[in-house]
Order: sequence, then C-alpha cells, then structure tokens
Amino acid sequence: MDNQQDYWNSFVKGDRKCFSLLYDLHYESLMNYAKKFSADISFIEESVQDLFVKLWQNKSNLKQPENIKYYLFKALRNTILNKIKLSAKEVYVGAEADMLAFDLQMESTSADDSTEQWDYLSKKFMYKLTDHQKEAVYLFYVEDMNYKEIADLLNIKIGGTYKLLYRAMSGIKVQVKEFEKHGKIVCE
Repeated sequence: MDNQQDYWNSFVKGDRKCFSLLYDLHYESLMNYAKKFSADISFIEESVQDLFVKLWQNKSNLKQPENIKYYLFKALRNTILNKIKLSAKEVYVGAEADMLAFDLQMESTSADDSTEQWDYLSKKFMYKLTDHQKEAVYLFYVEDMNYKEIADLLNIKIGGTYKLLYRAMSGIKVQVKEFEKHGKIVCE
C-alpha cells in the first residue's frame, strides 16, 4: 500500500499498522501546526495524542475524507479549541476563533546566516497580521491547503478566505516596500 486513502480504509477496519503509518506520515506537520497555537510542548503533544486516540476509538464511525491532511488539521484545531475551553475556568463570551492565538514563526531548517535573517524579517513583516491572517497564510503557503479547506477550517466563508489572504499579503507587501526603501521595518 502506498496510498494514504488505502491506509485510511484499512485503519477504519482496525488495521493498527496502517493507523501507525498515518500517524507517522502526519505527526510532524500536525505538531508544527499545533505549535502555532501554543508554546506548551506538553499541551501540543497531548492534543495530537488525543486526536489520534479519538480517531482510533471512533474508527468504525469514520467516513473516507477527501483530503486526509485537511481532515486531521481540522480535527486537531477542534481538539485544541475544546481543550482550551475545558481549561478555562471562566465563561468566555466571543467568537471561538478569538480564543486561538496563532503565532506564525517559520521553523529554521539550517543554521546559516540567511536563515537567521529570514526568520528575523518574516517575524517583522508578519507582526501586524491578525491571528486569523497568520493562520490562513500558514495553511495556504506552508501546508498547501486550498481556499475552501481554509474557509472550512477557520469557519468562515470562502470569500472571507480570499479577503483574509489578500489583506495579509497586501500588508506584507507594504512592509517589504518600506524595508526596501528605508532599510528598516515600519512599526506603527
């Protein structure tokens, strides 16, 4: 078997090896996504583990998702949100999305000077983005999700996804132009 859809079909029938393969295939990207919501590694690992435990427990009721990665990201986001809701001692009034702060810091894959410079600049260029914009940029450009998947994941209309990404990229362009023009980031 080399197809994730085949792994999924076998997993829902109780195949532990295929379940383990799906876990191994998606663990790193799920952890990277979860790190955008919290710096607490224990919380992150627990959230990913909870997701897979719930999948295994409910395997007989699961349907074949069109996109397994998207399905897992959405389930993880819901798991994190539910854990945050449960841990909150006070009643929260507002949109669920406002509970999830999203930190768009790119992971370095090497230790060279250009990577350090990129890390610095990317943080500075993104500082003005809202948490929703940061998450949309991450999902679109890093995780290669489409507009419909992002809209569903963020619980917004597809037109909202277009606007969110457009505004995010417009804001980044302004910062880049100012940086090129003045050699510094404009902080207002």
